[in-house]
Amino acid sequence: MFRFFLLYSVVACLNGQLNVQIDKVLKETFDCKFKSNKTVGLTLSVVRSDKVLFVGGYGFVNIKKKTPVTGDTLFQVASLSKAFASVLLTKLIEEKTNYTLDTKLKKIIPGKKIFYDSLRSDYVTLRDLLSHKLGIPKHNEMRFDTELTRKNLVARLKYLKPEGVFRSSYMYNSLMYGVVTHLAEIIGEDTWENLVTMHIFEPLEMKTSTFASTADLENILLAKGYVEYYGELHPVEYNFTRQYAEICGSGCVLSTANDMSKWTRFFLNGGRLQDGTRLISEQAFIDITTPVNTIPYTYTHKYFSKPDIPVTNIQSNYALGYRMVVHTGSTWGYRAMISWYPEADIGIFVAFTGNDPNYLYRLSLHNYIFDVYTGHIPYLNTSTICTYPEPWLKSEIPQVKPNYPKDKNTTRGQKEYIGTYKNKAYGKIKIDKHKENNKLKLKYGYLTCVLYPSETKDEFYGDTTGISLKSFDFYKFKFKFNNDKVTLKASSFQEQPSFIKKGKLYNDAYPLYTTSMSLPVVILCVCLTLF
Repeated sequence: MFRFFLLYSVVACLNGQLNVQIDKVLKETFDCKFKSNKTVGLTLSVVRSDKVLFVGGYGFVNIKKKTPVTGDTLFQVASLSKAFASVLLTKLIEEKTNYTLDTKLKKIIPGKKIFYDSLRSDYVTLRDLLSHKLGIPKHNEMRFDTELTRKNLVARLKYLKPEGVFRSSYMYNSLMYGVVTHLAEIIGEDTWENLVTMHIFEPLEMKTSTFASTADLENILLAKGYVEYYGELHPVEYNFTRQYAEICGSGCVLSTANDMSKWTRFFLNGGRLQDGTRLISEQAFIDITTPVNTIPYTYTHKYFSKPDIPVTNIQSNYALGYRMVVHTGSTWGYRAMISWYPEADIGIFVAFTGNDPNYLYRLSLHNYIFDVYTGHIPYLNTSTICTYPEPWLKSEIPQVKPNYPKDKNTTRGQKEYIGTYKNKAYGKIKIDKHKENNKLKLKYGYLTCVLYPSETKDEFYGDTTGISLKSFDFYKFKFKFNNDKVTLKASSFQEQPSFIKKGKLYNDAYPLYTTSMSLPVVILCVCLTLF
């Protein structure tokens, strides 16, 4: 008994010292990020399979009210929601159907043509959807359309032209998790939010977690999202957060550090609850944590690879000899990351409001915390976390706000631009006169822009207003006139879709969108590829 008590005391003392060290570094690094207008509030938890090691909160829920962040403050976890979507779907198909992850989508959603081509329409499986193997670009701006729903999203998929090879490419696509959300609702016969609450939140006792799509965002303890706009942080409107979360499974979960500690321990325990009961079967857990797609070399590699950086920590699935499972989340005003290391028996969750270019702050914090709790000498410290990737690599030069004239006249009369422009996949863009000045206004769902003519004929800069104010850089829109047809190209959208006014608006001979064939920005996703 005495030996046990002595051992327990030594371990407790050691853990206490580590926590003090972690807390000190977190406070100091958060302070430098706060002062440089990168973040407003941060929350974090560190766990082992059998206990919580650390929970902390830093900064403010709202910069105006100065309410402090705690372990019980809600943050939008963005694409970390995809893990909830994959766990829920595998659980539902196992408990309620004869389906498997290799069941073809067309068996659940009947239809001759679900996707752009017959290959995908005939052969796409649930596993393909979950692991970004369809080769379809992001098309994230479709989510600005207020008429987009989980159900009608499926009807729009056939207008999205693939750019990658089916099952031989990795193209991260959140829209497919909107499809996964819809599938779960079909199988579970309830809303996705209710199903996640019933099958995941309640068994894990994640009592505070909720959803951006359904919660009363103004009246819960939710950290206000902030976007960086040319060196300054600006709040994201709650309505914007709610609208963008509509397809849900790709990013609508709101959670706390305390609740996410339970979620992380669920993975460290191989899909079990704390009492040893299985939440999902062993096979289901293996399915959702086994790599099935190869992530290509991304821009994060250069910031976390030798010889420029002292250690290598990239999507090769190993760090210091430990298998690691990682996923990040990024949405308007929020950044998040979860990592867990089965052999080291440690899991880390962090979420904050603000910006984190190239995931540098998130990855640096996770690397430092992992080193400390596994007994390695950290290659990072307060100073280098604040300046990362310096001193090893030069930081990127901040973008300078464009300075363009706002007094130029349109190339032709305003009436020629005014009207409704349509695209089968994206929906409608409406061009009208702006009430407060002699300019044009563009409205696409909840994206509203005042249009200012550029130096190029029939081209405009879009300056955002309304609930999308300062959430975007200056978007470009280009008009092309051809007899009775006017084409509006959204040049700054990721896939550069074209919208058409007049003429044969829905003739498949007309281009629905054009692309530059450039690779999409890839959100970091390591071993947990189904997420």
